[in-house]
Amino acid sequence: MEVYKPTVEVLVEGELSPFEHEALYQLLKKTFSVEHPSYVELSDENLATRVNIVFHHPYTSELFNSVLQENWRDLKEILRQVRHRRGRAGAAFNLAFVNGSCRLVFSSGRLEQNAMSSAIEQVGYLTGIVQQMMRPDTMKETLGLIECSFDPKTDRWHEFRGFSLSNEKKIYAFDDSTLQWTPLSE
Repeated sequence: MEVYKPTVEVLVEGELSPFEHEALYQLLKKTFSVEHPSYVELSDENLATRVNIVFHHPYTSELFNSVLQENWRDLKEILRQVRHRRGRAGAAFNLAFVNGSCRLVFSSGRLEQNAMSSAIEQVGYLTGIVQQMMRPDTMKETLGLIECSFDPKTDRWHEFRGFSLSNEKKIYAFDDSTLQWTPLSE
């Protein structure tokens, strides 16, 4: 009997070396149903490569502790190496977690080596905080997409933006002082 494996998708904007491509694929294949990474041209002239990984699994500690386990450490290292090998040309990552109709996206943007390492490391530790942010009582309506970016100056993920499931033009920001999603646009 085959064990269920959650799905993961990888889209690379720009290029990976054959070694990076195979290392990423083989690592994800251990615990996920995955195809080889797809490639598209990179439209951002400030980067050499952006790696987009979409986990079709809720963003929970269970993903990191039970599903990925030690492979999370290896995945972080592959992303660090991609950044290191691009040097001044730069690299970025987007990690997305899909839970039903909601998608949570961590977008690193272009970061220096140490900031990139910190950003990657923090993704695995924010599950409890993000779960509190995503409680239904913090929202006026269901959000279909939540995005955040990494701020190297404060060394934290910030600017959590939520987009309404019913109206894409309705945007919310998470207010740390009230612990509520507040409208930015109507």
